[in-house]
Amino acid sequence: MSSACCRHPALLLLALTALFATSVTAASVPTAPTPAAAPSMGIGAPNVNVETEVLRFSYELERWLDTEKSPCQDFYAYVCGKTVNNTKEQFEARLQREKEKFDKFLSANNNEELLDAELKLKQFYESCKNARSVEELKESFMYKQSGGWPAIDSSATMQRRRRLKSWMDVVSAFHEAGINYFFTQRVEIKSNKRTVYLQVEDVLRYTLRKFEQLIGEVLTAYGVEMDRGRLIALEILTFERNRREILKDELKEEDVEYNYDDFKASSFGAALQIDWDKYFKSALGKPLKATDTVVVHEKTRLGKLFGFLQQTTMTRLLNWIWIDYLLDKSNAHCAELAQKYFEPVYQHIVEHAYLDKVQMAQLYSNIGRVYDELLPPTTWIDEMSQQNSHLFLGRAMHLTLNGDESLDSDYAKLQVTNRNFYRNLEKVQRFFAQSGKNQRLITRVGNAVVGDTSQVASNFMRIFSTVSTLMQQQNLTAPLNHILVGERFAEHMIASGSTSKTTGAWRSMESEREFAALGQCVARQQQQLTGTTELPYNLNELLVKLLAQQLALQTYDQWLQGNERLVRRLDSLLAAGRLQLSMAKLFYIGGVLTECGSFESISQKQLMKGYLHNSLKFRQAFRCRAVARDTCKVV
Repeated sequence: MSSACCRHPALLLLALTALFATSVTAASVPTAPTPAAAPSMGIGAPNVNVETEVLRFSYELERWLDTEKSPCQDFYAYVCGKTVNNTKEQFEARLQREKEKFDKFLSANNNEELLDAELKLKQFYESCKNARSVEELKESFMYKQSGGWPAIDSSATMQRRRRLKSWMDVVSAFHEAGINYFFTQRVEIKSNKRTVYLQVEDVLRYTLRKFEQLIGEVLTAYGVEMDRGRLIALEILTFERNRREILKDELKEEDVEYNYDDFKASSFGAALQIDWDKYFKSALGKPLKATDTVVVHEKTRLGKLFGFLQQTTMTRLLNWIWIDYLLDKSNAHCAELAQKYFEPVYQHIVEHAYLDKVQMAQLYSNIGRVYDELLPPTTWIDEMSQQNSHLFLGRAMHLTLNGDESLDSDYAKLQVTNRNFYRNLEKVQRFFAQSGKNQRLITRVGNAVVGDTSQVASNFMRIFSTVSTLMQQQNLTAPLNHILVGERFAEHMIASGSTSKTTGAWRSMESEREFAALGQCVARQQQQLTGTTELPYNLNELLVKLLAQQLALQTYDQWLQGNERLVRRLDSLLAAGRLQLSMAKLFYIGGVLTECGSFESISQKQLMKGYLHNSLKFRQAFRCRAVARDTCKVV
């Protein structure tokens, strides 16, 4: 794989500084990575692209902001009132943006720049679109293993194979590949003894009418002659009706437990002539021991289903199972299948598709620099929390610039080409059935857990799914990255000072006096506002938000000061709009807009009020009068 950063000096410099940030030790706490400063737009003509991006975003806000609410009295309702009440619209908008970004990824001619996992997803998708002929289906392992599909294959070879197979052999071929037809089996191992749980697979993906429609579409797509197809469709529909009748049986009964030998001798073994040794060797890799336990859930219903399958002809069973298998794997399902089997890779793609990687890394670096200027002189953090925060900073920069290479290790054992869709499909299904998700290695550096820090960074990156909902086709560049992402990044960077999930664990042991003083100040505010000193939120959460706002706001102010002419023009244009905005207002709106769902509880709304009450610049931006005499400062 050839990384994009290797061909662009700025990317290479940023990648190296990010890598340096992740290699710190407890004995040496570095300053933030310092990429080359982005060129200022403060002199010369205004940057038309930046101007267009900001104005386009401000027009989008007309859909989201509730102008009937006062930002000074209820900022949450002003920013989030419409978005919370239009979650369906937001969800649909997000899906549409993700689709556009994914389509752009698929059409790009940049395979040499992709992660291996991204390339595998792309090849899987391309095979689904272009390598799905009947002959390619017949070449797949599962097709041959199961006995093939009689509707499209009446060759003497396949007919001989079918005569040698039982219905359980057919089902076993699919179970081995992780596709649980008719029943499911789950294994637990305790004290070197296995317990297998069997139960009916009763998930119905479609209504009977929809199923009937899809049968015809599948038969047509695979070239089955029309008159013959009608007869097959009638047989399959009858099979499906009978199967559903069995599934409707809601008889409640206790689970039945057997040792393995007794299970084979029961009505599930001898009477139905099922070779369970052969089945479990195929599905689990080896047969069960005589002392292992088999637990059957809803024995009567499972027995009826097995009896039904025993009485079904091999031709009808194979026609049904192959049609059902192919129902949701048409040419139109390719994007859906790629997302399903490569879900973390897909998410990574849509999160990164519209980022200006250099500018995002520059933002992180600048916030890191302000962190080093503001926080070490205080008692809030110590060397260990600073070290851990730098691990997070380096990891976030690395994820932004180079992608998540852990995805490559997760999918390392999966071999995919763009040549045969059905083989690829089998491989990914078998991959998840046999190996599941790989456990990522965690490497300790001092007392910091790099794996934990990486997870925090990955969690932070999910913000871009929300951000994409708020934007049209534009890339996320400065200053919108400051507005929508800066404060949230600063929060994560501060909180990552400890790998513990305990709120406030990142704070230095020396900060207790200042923390108590903050608590007294906030309690006085609360007394003035509500008549009680009891806080409806955790004071540590308020502290993180106040510090993060300081970091993000100072970084944002530096960008504004470096682009004074552009900012004056934007402020003039924004003020003339319907919402009467400004660049200062956008900072506070953007910081809350990406977290509307997180602020729905009463305590979180009070937390928001708490940190906005203590922001002088917020009051200045929205011309709010002070609602409490005290302003609590943390830096």
